[in-house]
Amino acid sequence: MKKIRGLMLALLLLLGCFSTVAYAENSDRVVDNADLLTDAEEASLEEQYTQIAEKYQYDIAVVTTNTLNGKSAQDYADDYYYDNGYGYGESRDGLMLLVSMEDRDWHITTRGKGEENFSSRDIDDISGAFLSDLSAGNYYEAFRIFGEESASVIVAVEEPMSVGLRALIAAGAGLVIALIVFAVLMSQLKSVRVKREAQDYVREGSFHLTRSNDLFLYRTVDRRKIERDNDDHGSHSTSDGGSAGGGGGKF
Repeated sequence: MKKIRGLMLALLLLLGCFSTVAYAENSDRVVDNADLLTDAEEASLEEQYTQIAEKYQYDIAVVTTNTLNGKSAQDYADDYYYDNGYGYGESRDGLMLLVSMEDRDWHITTRGKGEENFSSRDIDDISGAFLSDLSAGNYYEAFRIFGEESASVIVAVEEPMSVGLRALIAAGAGLVIALIVFAVLMSQLKSVRVKREAQDYVREGSFHLTRSNDLFLYRTVDRRKIERDNDDHGSHSTSDGGSAGGGGGKF
């Protein structure tokens, strides 16, 4: 048993070595350059966004400005996201909402997994949820809804993947442990020999068949993945040589 416990501990330590945590370079997820929020509102949104980002390794931010400096809202949002170090990992996973008061523009830029997983329909649904508050000047409520709706898309994509990955790791670890335990136990059974015929395991005269019937045990089910009607991600090239998705408009 000491050998088995030692092998199980070594396996758990080995699995721990493969776990990695990514970080976003920029942790300022609410940048209110247009001064639309109170300090308390900024702090509340920071907490909301940080919880989402750290749980799912998926950056989320909002930036307000009084001018786009001659750029389009799309280019400004793409450049601000990249230049200021937002996003998790090498693919800079995440999304950011830009609000410009100059001509009342808004734009959501998505990168990495954000670009892959947020379709144009998702952007329309998210913006549709917050635009009435944004237009009415209820900026805190609009940004809170943006975070809430974005999180719902992230959860829908990430949770099944996380559950599946955990199940796969658990199954693999369980199989390895079972094989180790089996090998140890088998090494202790020196006198046991395998019989060639099934009848060798039955005591003579002890088996009597009195009744038989057929049982239906299995069935085959074919499943087909139904594609979404709108899988356009609004992808476009960016000035840094990468790509981004998203969408925007006026408020």
